[in-house]
Amino acid sequence: MQFIYQLKIKTLILLVISPFLLLYFVNPPETFSKKAKKTSELKKKKKKKASRHYNPQKTKAEALNILNSSSANYLLQLANGEIEEDDFILLDSLILDQGDDPIELEIEDDKPIDLDVFRTMYISYVEGDDYMQIGGNLFSGISKKKIMENILKWLGTPYYFGGTTNRGIDCSAFTRQIFYSSARILLPRTAREQINIGIPIKRNRLEFGDLVFFHTRRHAYVSHVGIYLGDNLFVHSSSRYGVTVSSLESKYYSSRFIGARRLTPNDFSKLSKSEAFLED
Repeated sequence: MQFIYQLKIKTLILLVISPFLLLYFVNPPETFSKKAKKTSELKKKKKKKASRHYNPQKTKAEALNILNSSSANYLLQLANGEIEEDDFILLDSLILDQGDDPIELEIEDDKPIDLDVFRTMYISYVEGDDYMQIGGNLFSGISKKKIMENILKWLGTPYYFGGTTNRGIDCSAFTRQIFYSSARILLPRTAREQINIGIPIKRNRLEFGDLVFFHTRRHAYVSHVGIYLGDNLFVHSSSRYGVTVSSLESKYYSSRFIGARRLTPNDFSKLSKSEAFLED
């Protein structure tokens, strides 16, 4: 009788501890330790990410430091872990031009231009007897015909933020490309730098070839640029349409126009470049 009682006790103990034994063999203690460590690290990362916030003034100062640095390679800094990806995206948006806002543009661009009609009209001007309407040179000495020929080549090119080629190009890279292709002068890379060259021109004094500037993004006063063509039309790389022609009478562009600049012979001399400018 006592033997049976002892057997029952042993059986009960085995039933109680067997789940723990099974768990031990499936997940040894070191596995528990690794999981606990991993969970702890994830919690720390989430906590760090949640506590991060941006100081616009500090970020702008960091962006300027990067631009002024002789080793301004923030992609390398990103790879080395010196700056985090979120900071890189924010810095990039401060350094380059995001152009016009496609959502606001869709609502407020109430003066659409038929690009096919425009292209046909200007090709006839360049090749026909009406060429004198855009003949001669700009104040800087650059040929108007060359500028128009290069503009026609780029019409319809897709927009790409940070892009510099015919696979995709942003607004300031487009104006830069046109002037380089036309006269081998190299404008600064961004709209906020381009507005500092040349002489200021009032809106009612605009002429073919003048650079026109817009405030289209909250984070930067000068965020978009194009080239004036005449009759209140300008060509630019639009974030919605790519390289296209738009009207300054449009509600969107009229309300965001902030100024224009005209290149001078002195600018031509300063910006002239002999080295090759890569085009894909």
